[in-house]
Amino acid sequence: MVNEALIDSLVLHLVGNRVNDELLTLSKSPANIDDEITSILSSFFITPFKTDKYFNFNHPDGFENNEVFKAVALIFNNPDNLYESSVKLAERLFDITDNSKTRGGEFYAVYFNECTVDGEETEAVGLFKSESRETFLKIYPTSDNFILEKEEGISLRKIDKGCMIFNLEKDRGFLISIADIRSGDEKYWCEDFLQIRLFDNNYTKTQSAMKVCKNFVSEKLPEEFDVSKADQIDILNRSMDYFKSHEVFDKPEFEQEVLRQPEVIESFRGFDQADDIPMDMTFEIDTDAVKKQSKIFKSVLKLDKNFHIYIHGDRSMIERGEDEGKKYYRIFYENES
Repeated sequence: MVNEALIDSLVLHLVGNRVNDELLTLSKSPANIDDEITSILSSFFITPFKTDKYFNFNHPDGFENNEVFKAVALIFNNPDNLYESSVKLAERLFDITDNSKTRGGEFYAVYFNECTVDGEETEAVGLFKSESRETFLKIYPTSDNFILEKEEGISLRKIDKGCMIFNLEKDRGFLISIADIRSGDEKYWCEDFLQIRLFDNNYTKTQSAMKVCKNFVSEKLPEEFDVSKADQIDILNRSMDYFKSHEVFDKPEFEQEVLRQPEVIESFRGFDQADDIPMDMTFEIDTDAVKKQSKIFKSVLKLDKNFHIYIHGDRSMIERGEDEGKKYYRIFYENES
């Protein structure tokens, strides 16, 4: 999470959509901005970066061949390279546009000489693109009335696309934070332009492990075993309880506490190994990742379109049966509220 950042220099270019015959307009030098605008832009740029989810640069031939990585590395080597690198980056962003629906907008390359991320002080390079326009009403008083005029400008509420690249973990492709962007633009910004992948830290390890558990219980378990929906929810609840109550993930311990049965554990191991990134045997559990992933762990048992049963614990308090061709659940409880 970015705690604070101080803008040292900034370059602004206008990157249109080449598919729609829009132009790339390059500035001739870094922008000249006063202290008040600097303060406003600093807040505007860093506000979206409140997550502990990080990425690093990637490339089929090694991250050192990533064009954005090379441009940013030049800036960290010498901040005077900001303008030269910004031109290369703006040209790259313009060239990769291949969808007529991609909106043109202002492209900012920013050098932060003082930045604090997760309590660590470092330098950072920010790359941002503003595409949204808002209508503003300007009011001018006269001697006996008011004049109203309409103007359009850039919204300062939320950046459309952005990333903060920190001068950390250079030997792994730098540490990168991504601003939330609208659905459908991830490929254009993250894959085509930046070429990034998830950074291997406790957040991503926790996130990946929870996804594997959820997918195993929802997809693989009912394929191999005669398991009811209530049993699936019970295992998901135990999984969530494990991640919430433990500081360190230990795979054998998790298997015994959550999955329990040897044949289920064996199936889970095969399912995990088939995943693109098998989970580590042990790692520190990230609480922010648990909080975010908890949304995908559903504890609702849906019966036709008539009933929803929320199962939050103690699987023994609900029984499944069948009588004269009709299925039923019997629920036990102690207190009613």
